[in-house]
Amino acid sequence: MITPSNRKEFERHINMLFEGLEQGRHHIPNNKRLINSLLDSRKSPNKRVNFLTINESVRLMANSRATFESSQFENLFNASK
Repeated sequence: MITPSNRKEFERHINMLFEGLEQGRHHIPNNKRLINSLLDSRKSPNKRVNFLTINESVRLMANSRATFESSQFENLFNASK
């Protein structure tokens, strides 16, 4: 899994997750806790991700999505065929 090494990468992963959800490219399981975690996630007034509102479930989902969309994953997936 690709884990972010700085704030910029973390915010990119979070933004990719929310964009995918808004555009319908990514679906979430029917899990009340996860849905509440996503709804509780906020941005600060300067439009940056507020880390205090991102819990482990959202962070894990964002990092997983970034991994699945990476070229490294595609290369690994194609090599196993």
